[in-house]
Amino acid sequence: MKKLMRTFLVAVCFFCLSCTVYGGIPQKLDSFVAKTEKHCAKYSKQDWEQSRKEYRALVDEYDKVKDQLSDADKDTAIRAMGRYSALMIKNGIVAGAAGVKEFGAMLPGYLEGLAAGLDANAEEISKALKSLVDTNKINSAFESLGNALEKITGGKSE
Repeated sequence: MKKLMRTFLVAVCFFCLSCTVYGGIPQKLDSFVAKTEKHCAKYSKQDWEQSRKEYRALVDEYDKVKDQLSDADKDTAIRAMGRYSALMIKNGIVAGAAGVKEFGAMLPGYLEGLAAGLDANAEEISKALKSLVDTNKINSAFESLGNALEKITGGKSE
């Protein structure tokens, strides 16, 4: 009887230990993603880098034990991975939009400076180009570029 009881206790301990080791990883992933969702609006670039490292470590852990997990645990982990991917996409779009907005604010001044610089040096640029290429083709290409820019910006502005 004692031997049977001891065997039963060892089996129960082993089962509990294996559930803790393997079964906890999907919950860790889910919890990590939930925490990230809650706080990511305040994340700096360094916070995102740290988050990606932690996430990668959790996914690596998951990959090592996924074959021992139940379908429900796998589903929990995979859904958490999907949610984290969505956060990364959102972060990329927000960061990219900020860069585009900054570039858009600088673009008019840059283009005005470019135009002024080209105008001030037009004669010298023209001489250099005439000696290198067919200026008629260059003029045609610039005209095409101007037309394309007019389409993009909604027409000529004087």
